[in-house]
Amino acid sequence: MGRVSGSTNADEGDGVIADPQSAGTRGASALASDEPGDFGWGSAQRWAGELVDALAGEVVMRHATGRIVLDLGHGAPRVAEWVRPRAASLRVVDAVDLGRGASIRLPFADGSFELVYSLRTLPHLGHDEATSEAAARSLLHEIARILAPGGTALCQIANPRSLWGLYHGVRHPVTVIERGSLVLESPRGLTRFDTLARFGKLLPPSLTLTQLHGLRVFVILPQLLALPIIGRILARLDWYARDRAPWRRFGTHLLLVLRRSHALPQSRA
Repeated sequence: MGRVSGSTNADEGDGVIADPQSAGTRGASALASDEPGDFGWGSAQRWAGELVDALAGEVVMRHATGRIVLDLGHGAPRVAEWVRPRAASLRVVDAVDLGRGASIRLPFADGSFELVYSLRTLPHLGHDEATSEAAARSLLHEIARILAPGGTALCQIANPRSLWGLYHGVRHPVTVIERGSLVLESPRGLTRFDTLARFGKLLPPSLTLTQLHGLRVFVILPQLLALPIIGRILARLDWYARDRAPWRRFGTHLLLVLRRSHALPQSRA
């Protein structure tokens, strides 16, 4: 595995954005002030991505302070910039080094990290439905192995119960109802949607779901951020809804907080 980077200096990262909420709402303001002719789909996607990074990043930073951290997949480089000066150390594994196969093995010893976070990565593993499920299960087993007892994992998944997920599910209702997951072709190769129940079946016994956060509950379509005033209101509503029931369960993405038990995970052949 070639691209594994790290830092043990908690003072690195000068110039980091200290307030993810400001970073996540300024996109709406910028889009709202654009001239109509300057606005495009790319701008909307960029600001929606920044909002998701900020919503997830604030949670990651909350868990990362003073801990030994692994960024697994490096799906949100901005979040790594925020985490680096706060963590005791930060290692990074790029998604390309996870491959597209059904089995994943990370080059770290058992119990190496106190926090592992994986953003925009798990839903895009594999190259078809079978390898997607196998790779997701394999990655979660590896996370359990490299986490220290009592450690925390944060995993971002695509939510079929969101309005965005339901849009896709209308075209594949049997898949969603019977199996609880949905795998679609996407610009990232494929995207896997998992219900909470289905995701729970992928977890090894040593990982327990303890909390969830909903990302992009109200900003269903990126273009909504371009609407004057409304875009800013929706972005702020997403901050409100992220940690509050029942709204958080309808996020386009779910950020799941997993706790590693003190028992050793079962080794895999």
